[in-house]
Amino acid sequence: MIEMLAQSRPERVELLPALPDARADDGRVRGTGVRGGSVLDPLRREGTPGEATPRSVGGLTTTVAHAGYTRRIRPAPGGFVTLRILVP
Repeated sequence: MIEMLAQSRPERVELLPALPDARADDGRVRGTGVRGGSVLDPLRREGTPGEATPRSVGGLTTTVAHAGYTRRIRPAPGGFVTLRILVP
């Protein structure tokens, strides 16, 4: 199920829209471990990624991407950034 929310590799997290219809409305998952030493808290609104909060474990630079939206972030170790994803 986690691989349906986000695909990750070191230094990049891609937020994915693929969820079964029965689970695709609104909701949040907390503490999703992703490659590269981060934890991701994705939020879905109306069946698409609406917000993501990557939490840094080691202070590494990560790119968060979804449908043409990309943002490079580098939160301090233990810090986080909340990204509101505005995609048409």
